Amino acid sequence: MKPIKRIDEPNCRRYQLDLHTDYLQRLYDVISKIGPEKILLDASDIVTWDTGLKEQGEITREIKASEESESLLKKDEERDQIISALFQDIRSAARSPLPARREAGHKLKLVVDTYKGLQKERWAGETAHIKGLLNDLDKSEYAAAITTVGVAELIQLLRTTNTAFDTLRMARTLTSASKNLPSAAEVRKKNEDALYAILFHIEVAYTMAPTEPERKVIGELIDQINRITHEAKATFNQSDAQRKAAKQPKEPKQPKEPKQPKEPKDPKPAPDPKQPEQPKKPDEKPKDPKKPDDGNPDIKLPEE
Repeated sequence: MKPIKRIDEPNCRRYQLDLHTDYLQRLYDVISKIGPEKILLDASDIVTWDTGLKEQGEITREIKASEESESLLKKDEERDQIISALFQDIRSAARSPLPARREAGHKLKLVVDTYKGLQKERWAGETAHIKGLLNDLDKSEYAAAITTVGVAELIQLLRTTNTAFDTLRMARTLTSASKNLPSAAEVRKKNEDALYAILFHIEVAYTMAPTEPERKVIGELIDQINRITHEAKATFNQSDAQRKAAKQPKEPKQPKEPKQPKEPKDPKPAPDPKQPEQPKKPDEKPKDPKKPDDGNPDIKLPEE
């Protein structure tokens, strides 16, 4: 019986697009090094698969560019808020009743007034003018005023945020998003179908190898494929666990322990049911209607 060597199930349909693209590209890199005829394929099969992977890579970059655009918008909003806060603090100091603070604020106000409306400029112009503002404030003649007004921290925050914005803008792909590309789902399915067909041919080629050296080469290829598959699955599982953990609601705060109720006062002892309750004695004895009133002894009752 001829030997059999299995390739692990890719099971990559749940992968995020970037992980899915990276996984297929890594498999292509190792499979394409083997002559197509040795794994029972035509050269055109590998070329077609490569074309599909490049198309998927382009779609992935387009989606990433859109995500980077959203990040740029948020970062631009951050630096606009910092600029507004910086200008407001300086102008407020220029109106201070404290002479030293008012003088320092007025000195810095002359600088920032030349950058009025900075937050409304286009991205490229705003980025360049923020650098100009920071260079002006870096001059030694303004160091004491910055300390007096207390805006050193805001200036440093503006510098950090502007650098981060510029880095994001430069890293963003310049590829136009207006190209007529197919949907990501369509391309994914096409490339997955090609992958499963190629893996099937590799398994058959291992079994049908005419010589042991050729079978060994294909066996090593299968080992590489399985290793890449294991790494991709581990990456997906880790990412999936983090995503699920982020969706879990936070544990509610433990309620405070209720205060212990005060001890009730000693209750009166319950009456003994065997002992009937004694009626209260009246202040005076009830008068006998047959007896005369003690107050007038001369009155007699008629005899019966």
